[in-house]
Amino acid sequence: MDPAYKYKRIDELTEEECESLAFLGPHVVHFVRSFVEDARASPQRLGGITCGVLDIVNNHYLSKAPKAFPQDAPVFPTVSQADTLLSQLSNDSSALTIVAPDLVSKFESNFWYHGISSNPPQLLWRSDLETNPFRHPTPEDRFFVNVPTKTAHGVFRTPLNKVWDDVAPKIVTSMKNNGIKYSSLSVARFSTHEEGDEENETFGPVVVWIAVWPGTTTAEGVRDATPDILDILADVNIQGVAVEWYEAAGAERLVDLPRQD
Repeated sequence: MDPAYKYKRIDELTEEECESLAFLGPHVVHFVRSFVEDARASPQRLGGITCGVLDIVNNHYLSKAPKAFPQDAPVFPTVSQADTLLSQLSNDSSALTIVAPDLVSKFESNFWYHGISSNPPQLLWRSDLETNPFRHPTPEDRFFVNVPTKTAHGVFRTPLNKVWDDVAPKIVTSMKNNGIKYSSLSVARFSTHEEGDEENETFGPVVVWIAVWPGTTTAEGVRDATPDILDILADVNIQGVAVEWYEAAGAERLVDLPRQD
């Protein structure tokens, strides 16, 4: 991507710019094209996402698209598949508890990122498991499960923006020292709302969002690598940031953040 576009908002792009960045066009990943169209229709809700963040998402889906089909082919689970998975996991007691070697339940892993895309990644581990528990279905509501919906946002004008250029390379070095093969290092913030109640969304903490190459590490491995990352942030007085890990293929990518004004 042209560096000049990294911090540019999606809703500021012209049609030609969207096509040149592979955000619009007949062979663009369906989710990315739909996201751009939605951002234009609702700039107050989605327009703040930058080109740099959407480029990461775009490359994530391109890496998962079947090579034998055009990029526009449906590669996401259908609504019925998602509903079936929700029904299966909410009625499976083993999916609602942590089963070794996992460190989060199968239910949380599958639905922590519910709503951020048509094919959200599965959570591997996160640093705020104890302070920010994920609600699991109870026997009373398993047949009427309502999983909160999340939306991903860019990160602007936070203390982390000001020091990101310094701490990001240190985080990369720390991961490599811990044997972590990362495929993406980015920063995001997620809002959550109940289905049909978008006006009452709540925002979570700033998240250092890290993808690792599939099959290269475990939940225990990323958990053990997290304290070093939190120490790097603490050294520059960055507190209250969560670290979240998931699996995704792709070239190593490090997202630059807009500088603090």
